[in-house]
Amino acid sequence: MIIGFRYGTAAVCAAMMLTSGVAFAQSQQVDQDGLRVFKTANCMGCHKWSGIGGGGYGGAAANLRKTTLSLDQIEQTIRCGRLGKGMPHFQEDAYSDGHCYGLKKSQLSATQMPPEPDHPLRPADIKAVAHYVFEKLKGSGDPTFAQCQTFFGTRTRACDVYEDQSSGHVQAAAAERDQASPRQHMKVEAASDANAPR
Repeated sequence: MIIGFRYGTAAVCAAMMLTSGVAFAQSQQVDQDGLRVFKTANCMGCHKWSGIGGGGYGGAAANLRKTTLSLDQIEQTIRCGRLGKGMPHFQEDAYSDGHCYGLKKSQLSATQMPPEPDHPLRPADIKAVAHYVFEKLKGSGDPTFAQCQTFFGTRTRACDVYEDQSSGHVQAAAAERDQASPRQHMKVEAASDANAPR
């Protein structure tokens, strides 16, 4: 009886580990696919690599890090665009039969109709980039050096500004900690960085 229980428990644990491993691999694939689509669909042209938005080709793009939209709403926005705004619709037949906001192209004026994309996206790509925005950008705070390197890779200088900011935050936090601490600390001066702006 105990032996059967042990084998049964081991089988359940193995199945759980296998399932979690598959789920993790699928999650990583969605992240990679979403990042790929974010780049190839030129989402960064308006939303910037970090999703902070601002001025872009279509006007003032939304800050995806501060969005309050749900995953379904983000996906709908990518599929259908934004009425009267610069956000294009990425579904090819978005306004053919009323499945976007219940409207057809014939019901919309030229200023209301979201712009056409350079290249429409497949439904799987729309889902992948929506997941990327929801899981990697929404609520992620200010852009960091690590996030920049994940986006561009490690062989770029584009992220140097974030590394400088990160080290500045670390130095400021250490200075605050030292001032608050009653203990004496030995002060060590670091050599200045020859590449740092003065």
